[in-house]
Amino acid sequence: MIINHLRVCNLDNPIGFAMEAPVFSWTVEDSEGQQAWAALSVRAGDQTVYESGQCADADSLGWRIDLPLAPRTRYDYTLTVCTQDGVQASGQGFFETGKRDEPWIGQWISPRQSQTSALLRRRFAAAEGDARLYLCGLGVYEAYLNGTKIGDEFLAPGYHAYDFHLAAQTYDVTVLLKNGENELVIALGEGWFKGRLGFDGGYTDLYGDRLYAIAELYQGGKLLTATDEHWEELRSPVCFANIYDGEVWDSRIQPDVLGTVEISAPEHCGGLEDRRSLPVRAQDRFPVRELIRTPKGDTVLDFGQNLTGWVEFSSSLPEGVSITLTAGEIMQDNEFYRENYRTAKAEFTYCSDGKKRLVRPHFTFFGFRYMKVECTEAVPAECFTAVHLRSDMPQTGFVTTGSPLVNRLYENAMWGMKDNFLEVPTDCPQRDERLGWTGDAQAISETACQALYMPAFYRKYLWDMRAEQSILGGSVPNVVPRIKREMIGEHGSCPWADAGVIIPWNTWRYFGSRDLLRETYPGMKAWVDCQRRREEAIPGPHLVKDGFHFADWLALDNPQPGPFGATDPLYISSAYYYRCAQIVAEAAEILGYEEAAEYRALAGNILAAIRETYFDAAGLCTIQTQTAAALAVVFGLTERPKEQGDALNALVKANHDHLNTGFVGTPILCQALSMTGHHDTAVTILLQEDFPSWLYSVKLGATTIWERWNSVLPDGHMNPEGMNSLNHYTYGSIAGWMIGYLCGIRPDQPGYRSAILEPRPDRRLGQASATLDTAAGRFASAWQYDGDRVSYDITIPFGTTALLRLPGQQPRELKAGTYHFS
Repeated sequence: MIINHLRVCNLDNPIGFAMEAPVFSWTVEDSEGQQAWAALSVRAGDQTVYESGQCADADSLGWRIDLPLAPRTRYDYTLTVCTQDGVQASGQGFFETGKRDEPWIGQWISPRQSQTSALLRRRFAAAEGDARLYLCGLGVYEAYLNGTKIGDEFLAPGYHAYDFHLAAQTYDVTVLLKNGENELVIALGEGWFKGRLGFDGGYTDLYGDRLYAIAELYQGGKLLTATDEHWEELRSPVCFANIYDGEVWDSRIQPDVLGTVEISAPEHCGGLEDRRSLPVRAQDRFPVRELIRTPKGDTVLDFGQNLTGWVEFSSSLPEGVSITLTAGEIMQDNEFYRENYRTAKAEFTYCSDGKKRLVRPHFTFFGFRYMKVECTEAVPAECFTAVHLRSDMPQTGFVTTGSPLVNRLYENAMWGMKDNFLEVPTDCPQRDERLGWTGDAQAISETACQALYMPAFYRKYLWDMRAEQSILGGSVPNVVPRIKREMIGEHGSCPWADAGVIIPWNTWRYFGSRDLLRETYPGMKAWVDCQRRREEAIPGPHLVKDGFHFADWLALDNPQPGPFGATDPLYISSAYYYRCAQIVAEAAEILGYEEAAEYRALAGNILAAIRETYFDAAGLCTIQTQTAAALAVVFGLTERPKEQGDALNALVKANHDHLNTGFVGTPILCQALSMTGHHDTAVTILLQEDFPSWLYSVKLGATTIWERWNSVLPDGHMNPEGMNSLNHYTYGSIAGWMIGYLCGIRPDQPGYRSAILEPRPDRRLGQASATLDTAAGRFASAWQYDGDRVSYDITIPFGTTALLRLPGQQPRELKAGTYHFS
């Protein structure tokens, strides 16, 4: 028996994260049965500050304890779990608070000479010993103690709604501190805070027009140094850097002292708070797969995978020689291509000082598979490595089938999410955008929760969302954080704004954190209240009656040119209005709020109005599109789901067994078919290889999900329509259907405390298996054909139960254990 995945507030051994109170979670492995009790002991130094005793109702999905937390304090804990059979196991972990509400002694400082990039330095005396650095730098920063980079994260403090809060990080710098004189350096770049951001050239200085830093370094409770007027500004080798355009680093520039800093604090920004963002870390590395010499004479590195991050390389170039790397996603006619990056230059230039060193960017990142290399000196391909960066969340869901193409599709879906989960859930990682579009995030959120460990990432994103809602009357922006100087600062469009309800609800369903649901509930309620005020201001039934709505974005069923689908946007908006009101009612009931009845009644009124307006006397949707029918099934709009599923199946058949859905219909199309007895049609759609289909891009060599079904044409050329990202995760939602319906693992209770296991074999695939490391433990479901016979292998983790539904058999309840059926 082993206790695994010990976390505090959904974080592994967190240091310096914002938390009201510690909430513990864990899983148990190598044991069957149920938990009888758990016990928790918490220590601060040598003092025990909390003892739970044997607690029979300790919830492994989230056990909140009432423990007053002191600032800048490490807490060690031991968790013991006992089974109903009397078997016990213990696990240890720690968490450490940041500054919390403690006033800062350090002052905000800013360079006087450069507001593009700067080095800020302070020398101080110290002895070896336990030490912590508390730091925030704006726009982005890296910190160095005695010449060594502090921590293993990049692009801190990250991208958040700076006008509502500024995130401070905590670092354990014990091993870097030395006896005698020490040197602390903070390197600053523009980042999202003041660098270029937004469409059509974007804006600069969105949150401020200067670089800033604030820091305090403690040892054993004693302040060693803090930012003040005595810090020095040094010349930076980074001559230029921003998120879209890249970085220029001239290593010949010496860090000469330019003078002292200025005491200056950021204006129009929120207060300093402990961090919420996950650290951005290097997750995977790729060597050069192929060195390409193009017909035009360009040298291009192919890393074999479209990814988010940068390229690092070993340099021994002579002094004064420069090398420039330019990012691209695809080759065209055997030539390097980057037109789909629009105005983003996406370049990294390094000028050598003649010394051997490992070179990488510091204040930017790229989306790329290819890098064009420009240098007067030959640099061997083996010197280059592509480094994948993302917010630090592990993949938890894995699927394989008997089809190599489908397996590649699943991997593409995983990469689409990993590449776009850097600080915020972005639409794309490469072009002049990279924004937290709420519609894309909403559409992929269920799949993300099935396949990645998402609660801490979403907690931060939803905090920013609620902050933006607070000045919009509860409305949810199209992008979060919201760019307040252009049209994409607009808000309230379906299904973008519905992210305010759908994302926290999916997080609750798949991870079961009652505390996170309670924290996010005000934003959920605020969006439904906003919709209600807007629609009630216009006479008529409880329906969405006006407004701009993206609706079924990029669907293929509209005979009119453009990105909008054929499904009535007011039908889609009203369907989401109903679903959001229904969710808020359920959430209020779970949390014990009296208003649950109010929202349940509202949802009922909306549903009645939808059926009166959009459904015929037979109870079927009058809008004849795949998306409309799928919504009717999955959102429960129809009283006749089987017949509505038949109608959906007929629409697919009429389209030659192909989909034509967009951002609304695609995530639910196969689910609606599987739910209504047409799973074979869903598999047929999955296995299509011509346009439009999922495998179309796979057959053309894609390693991620595309923005459009035909972002690349059959001849290998980019679609001339524009807006063509080759790394866009929305259509990767098919991976969630593979987990939940093809392999059949779905939560029955939040956090998979109980599950439905309903594998659906299909001879065309031969076999399929899924393994999920859920909040409750590891579930596995596999089926395999052997001639005409099908066998099944099932794993159910400790502390859970499952309802098993096999084709042609009666459902059966299973306890924790491993099972084989044939």
